[in-house]
Amino acid sequence: METILQMLCRTFKRLSSPGAKSLVCASVLMGAAWGPTLAQTAPTANPGWAALEQGAKQFVVETYKLDPSAVNIMPMDHRIKFEACTQAISFDQPFGNKQSVRARCAQPAWQHFVMVQTRANLVSQGAPVSANNTVTRMVWVSAQSLKRGTTVQAHMFKVLEQTVPAHETRFVNDERELLNTELVRDLPANTPLKLQDIKASTMVKRGQQVTVAVGEGKGFLITVRAEAQQDGLLGDQIRLKNPESGRSLTAVVTGVNMARGL
Repeated sequence: METILQMLCRTFKRLSSPGAKSLVCASVLMGAAWGPTLAQTAPTANPGWAALEQGAKQFVVETYKLDPSAVNIMPMDHRIKFEACTQAISFDQPFGNKQSVRARCAQPAWQHFVMVQTRANLVSQGAPVSANNTVTRMVWVSAQSLKRGTTVQAHMFKVLEQTVPAHETRFVNDERELLNTELVRDLPANTPLKLQDIKASTMVKRGQQVTVAVGEGKGFLITVRAEAQQDGLLGDQIRLKNPESGRSLTAVVTGVNMARGL
């Protein structure tokens, strides 16, 4: 190494400026001195990465019912350091972004977001259009024939790769889009599910008896039965009437024939 440095310095002596010659030789020598130090401080693999990657992948596979081979967790920036979690890592998607997963550890306390790539994402972002104007993508399809008005459940569907019209993009691709919904038309088996095929379920119908929880968060809790004066979806504020006292009350729909008094 010393011989090589001396040769480099002799080569740079051809420079016309004495200051430049000194600067170049100093830079070369400093680089040689720093080289071993930089090598010693090179990024090393995060000890907790393997558990985080495996857990995030399993979360995506189970949440969206995908084949594990269709899911890829993108590596984190090597500059981000975190300790291995001594407890089970929890995973969620708090902001509704399907391309990222949040991982949280209680001991030691940390949280990190990782990016997710799925075959469905890749296809939808840039699938080649065939000569007959179709594309191949992952879609939710009915596992059986379903009737109009059926309350939608995730187990009624399966995720498959199918050829669909290139212009059609309003397919259901997130299990959360199925929550508290019902079909607006009959759906034959193996039919791709579209957003226009479902609507929010009516949780309370006018004239039905509703169980209303009163006093929640105020130090007491009682339940009363009241008659709905109007239809209501989940989260709707509706009017009800106590059949015994005849008094009217307002409540928020919390489930099927369930509400929380205001």
